[in-house]
Amino acid sequence: MPGTLCLTFDDLFVANWVAARPVFAEHDARVTFCVSHLHEATPAQIEGLHLLQSDGHEIACHTRTHPRLKPYLQAHGLDHWLEHEVDRAIAEHRAAGFPARSFACPFHASTPETRAALATRFEIVRAEGPRSLDPANPASRIYSEIPASRCLDNLGVADMQHKAFPGWRRQHTLLDLIARTDGLAVFTGHDIRDRKSGPGFYSTTRQIGRLIAEASNRNVSIQPMSPHK
Repeated sequence: MPGTLCLTFDDLFVANWVAARPVFAEHDARVTFCVSHLHEATPAQIEGLHLLQSDGHEIACHTRTHPRLKPYLQAHGLDHWLEHEVDRAIAEHRAAGFPARSFACPFHASTPETRAALATRFEIVRAEGPRSLDPANPASRIYSEIPASRCLDNLGVADMQHKAFPGWRRQHTLLDLIARTDGLAVFTGHDIRDRKSGPGFYSTTRQIGRLIAEASNRNVSIQPMSPHK
């Protein structure tokens, strides 16, 4: 098989994710939605997340309140972060019917201590962001197996409307690399919306459809970080 792309979408843009369901279904793509602020979600948002999960998508944990890691640790320490931002989030996810097998680090921030602690709680931890990628060695972010650390660092971005988007030529290069190396790679996005309502991290449904189609044309499958068991 020529490789696997894990598309991940962060935060709590549930209504727009639900609206994008036909895009995923068209290519039989399954993705991971990394959710924070679940304790503030409305009943309609919870229902939408269950609908996405019933489609085969993964609902992953993205901490409870999405704080910036460094100032949080400086103010409160590791144990407090684990208790209030990780373990409480896990409990709330599972109480709502989401297994919370994967975790996505907010702002792609982590430390050796947080990564070690997260590895005891999750099957997969999405860690470093695509901006930290060594451009001379992108294949280092394509995994033939899950590392002992359980950490997967991002290869690419799925926010094609953001100013940091490197362009479709770069996307094609990365997809070709995934196909050639027969491994697993992670891209990160956020919202999926068609309205141009100001700056932000998002893609249009057409752009997400194009990305999935470009992967499918290379026989690269689109799968969640932790598939259903």
